[in-house]
Amino acid sequence: MKRSEHKNKEKTEETSSKRGFFYYFDISYRVIKTLVVLFFVTLLIGGSLGTGAAIGYFASLVDDSEIPEYSEMESQIDDFVLKSTMYYAGGEVISDVRSDLIRTSIDLDQMSSYVKDAIIATEDEYFYEHNGIVPKAVARALVQDLTNSASSSGGSTLTQQLIKQQLVGSEVSHSRKANEILLAMRLENALSKDDILQSYLNISPFGRNNKGQNIAGVQEAARGIFGIPASDLTLPQAAFIAGLPQSPISYSPYTQTGDLKEDQTYGLRRLNEVLFRMFREGYITEDEYTEAINYDVTQDFIQKEASDGDDISYVYDLAIKESTKILAQEFIKQDEVSAETLAADENLRDEYKDRAESALRNGGYKVYTTIDRDVHQAVEQVVAEQVDTLGAERTYTYVDADDVTQTATMPIQVSGSLIDNATGKVLSFIGGRDYDSSVFNRAFEADRSPGSIIKPLATFGPALDVGLITPATIIPDTPVIFPIPGSEDYEPTNAGPITNRWMTAREALTISQNIPTLKIYNELIQRINPVEYMNRMGIDEVPADAYSQNLSTAIGGVGNGPAPVDLISAFSSIANNGKHVDPYVIEKIEDSSGEAIFQHQTEETQVWSPQTNYLLLDILRDVHTDGTARGTISQLNFDSDWISKTGTSGTSDKVDDIWYIGSTPRITFGTWIGYDNKVVGLIDEFGQSASLRNRNFWAKVVNRVYETRPELLGAGELYAQPENIVQQSVLSQTGMLPGTVELPGGGSRSISGETFNEYFNTAHLPQTTTYDFAIGATDEELSEFWGSAGSDNTEDDTNNSDEDEDPSPAPNTNESVSPEEAVPDPQEPPETTEPEQEVEPDPEPEENTEVEEPNEDNEETTIPEESEEEPDNSDESNGGTAPPEDSDEDEEETPEDPPSDEDSSDEDNPTDEPETE
Repeated sequence: MKRSEHKNKEKTEETSSKRGFFYYFDISYRVIKTLVVLFFVTLLIGGSLGTGAAIGYFASLVDDSEIPEYSEMESQIDDFVLKSTMYYAGGEVISDVRSDLIRTSIDLDQMSSYVKDAIIATEDEYFYEHNGIVPKAVARALVQDLTNSASSSGGSTLTQQLIKQQLVGSEVSHSRKANEILLAMRLENALSKDDILQSYLNISPFGRNNKGQNIAGVQEAARGIFGIPASDLTLPQAAFIAGLPQSPISYSPYTQTGDLKEDQTYGLRRLNEVLFRMFREGYITEDEYTEAINYDVTQDFIQKEASDGDDISYVYDLAIKESTKILAQEFIKQDEVSAETLAADENLRDEYKDRAESALRNGGYKVYTTIDRDVHQAVEQVVAEQVDTLGAERTYTYVDADDVTQTATMPIQVSGSLIDNATGKVLSFIGGRDYDSSVFNRAFEADRSPGSIIKPLATFGPALDVGLITPATIIPDTPVIFPIPGSEDYEPTNAGPITNRWMTAREALTISQNIPTLKIYNELIQRINPVEYMNRMGIDEVPADAYSQNLSTAIGGVGNGPAPVDLISAFSSIANNGKHVDPYVIEKIEDSSGEAIFQHQTEETQVWSPQTNYLLLDILRDVHTDGTARGTISQLNFDSDWISKTGTSGTSDKVDDIWYIGSTPRITFGTWIGYDNKVVGLIDEFGQSASLRNRNFWAKVVNRVYETRPELLGAGELYAQPENIVQQSVLSQTGMLPGTVELPGGGSRSISGETFNEYFNTAHLPQTTTYDFAIGATDEELSEFWGSAGSDNTEDDTNNSDEDEDPSPAPNTNESVSPEEAVPDPQEPPETTEPEQEVEPDPEPEENTEVEEPNEDNEETTIPEESEEEPDNSDESNGGTAPPEDSDEDEEETPEDPPSDEDSSDEDNPTDEPETE
């Protein structure tokens, strides 16, 4: 190779080396530059497209919204409340809803500068800078929404919050938020900043005051929490109030009743946060912050005061209470809050309740009830006319907190309800004797012992349904002792003497005998727990183990039973072919736009078979012809196919509760009388027993309802007899068929004799008589019966003389007594045509009648309203019935504290077992 060529080659290699570095650097630079340009171009295009999409989506959200004029917006901002209205079933107005949201509007210059600064520092630090919204706050809230962030830093300005409260509502949706943003910017053009701030401070909710009322506006917050005007608020007080709007109920120092909360942690923690933000934003100095943070603001909270609300009526209060429950449930459903979450968070439950109350008072709702105005007014008129005939005001003594004996009086109270059997509509009710003296609604809120009303529901109905008994089943009305493991034996009594007769199930229920009922019940709970049937009838106040472990439950031996409306509703199941529908008061609720947000849906529950039901109601037809309510239906001005039941409960010392419930195929109406606190009891007055007074009152109300709306009561209608009900002849001695009976010791015996006709369910037809045919009969009783089988065991009992009855039933008497003496009835005495004679007080206030064979054709018998044999339970003896053996015979009648109107559940004066028929 030539030297020149060698040099050129070296030069070329050197040049290539140098060119390679810059060459590749240049290429890399150009590529990166191109990618960056492409990235920004893509970002610009994507951002433009995203922005366009966002704008388009925003436009779509507000497209259907009507943009109000400025004047209209100002008017809506100043419109604090939308009126809600309650209606009767016929559309007549009950009343506009009273709003307990207390608000007093004041000018901005009447507010402390501290509270204005505190609100701005806490709720909207850029208030004087933005035009209605803070874009970065909106973007932050949007990102949190898109990422489903568990935390929320908030993005609403004071202007947006004002729009939310007054114009668009609190619905959680993108559409509502978009409209809120649009209207907030528009409002900023319509009002000045000071006007917006003033409206916010006058409109926003601030929790509760010391009367338990919901308050809005800073003026009411200042007066209701600290007892001063808003202009006089100190820094700590103003900071506390400014922290309330974020969660008014949780941070409020008061409960719904106006009492100070025991735990003020939430409110004080919020106070410290507000003070820090004021310091951070420069509204207060460090010294002011330190002084305020160390100040105990709770010492400035004013104490509870009584509310002087505008009371109206029982029906108004009931409509408010029931519709509030419904709205709260609707809000919970909308928010998809689980039952578990709700049960675990009391504050959350209170939040929903308060939200519902506020919505009802301010949301423009229309609430339609089931109450028939004309009927309800007629019922209330009879109450006003007759309440003083139900019993006198009673005087009693009690020991107050200072151990000083005080004397007080208590008036007689009355309650009841009229229910449509098929739908459960409460057509009318009796809340008490007088709303002005007591607003406590006993019909829906009092828990009273059901007495013997429970007998057909918990004992006879279930026993018929499972085939344990038929109406012809024989039960000995003889002394019995039930062993109770781990406790004293239970030796029950009747309200009157033990008859020592063997009676049918029909007769036992008709005259309301305790011992036969308990013998049936004792057998029944070996098969099933009657709670299943009671729950189907809507009775859930009595726990399941009370039915299976406490025999006295069968005769009403429960401390706290159902409210009158629930007990009457349960009884209505018998008049509705054995199907129960829950009682209800609210038919429909419409929002301010007229849309129905709630419509009641009736649901039926089959309690027992139609055949069981017919047998039971046929027995209950006898109660007012041959039983404990004779002479009641005969007072009515119209005929119908009535079934009914009486009920009495109490202790050995007194009678606490008197019931009467009657049903036609269309409606059920029941009444209760008694005293709110069981420290005093019902006695014989005005020559009548308490039971008779109640039944006479019941008849007067029914007659007035018939005069007002006769088509409502189903006059002339009859209960339909279902298929598979037959009449059959059975032996009077055994309630079963004649035939040959195998005896325990061997051998057999044929039995026949006198018979009678009875209704039977073809699923449980009477069989040939068995040795142990009588429910609850002892071996000795059965041996004695079969030893004399074939003889007439149905001869009339010998009549006793008019000697005074022993106050307590003789449990082991072997002497036969007449039906009249066997079951005395202070409420409605046996028939007589002789002049009334004064007798010694009888402590057995049980409605009872002379014992007659079942009236097979169910023909009504007219009985005099009163009888000379009715015991005269004087004030000195205070009346009373002989209790089941475990009644609290030594119950103290001097309470430690005076009772209140609402103390009707007897929680302070419990009894072991109510006295029943």
